[in-house]
Amino acid sequence: MIKNEYLATMEKQLRKWDSDLDELAAAGQKASDRARTMYIDQIRELRVGRDSAHKRLSEIRAATEVAGARMHSGMDAAWDTMHKALKRASTELRK
Repeated sequence: MIKNEYLATMEKQLRKWDSDLDELAAAGQKASDRARTMYIDQIRELRVGRDSAHKRLSEIRAATEVAGARMHSGMDAAWDTMHKALKRASTELRK
């Protein structure tokens, strides 16, 4: 995938994560005090991962085409980690 297509795909995914985190935060506001605390902690951790992915994407955007291609693997790993964490948190918190 060329750099611009890759960046567009990752930016779309980051916007989706932002939306997912907003939904979890809204659900957390309706939860009991104990559950709300769990939501807040999980969302805080997820936002750290999201921020890391945003930073990595900014680095790729600034990199040359060749260097950007090398950085894809790091972004892919960040995406996979964030995706799994968001899915796990969503499943656990919606119990």
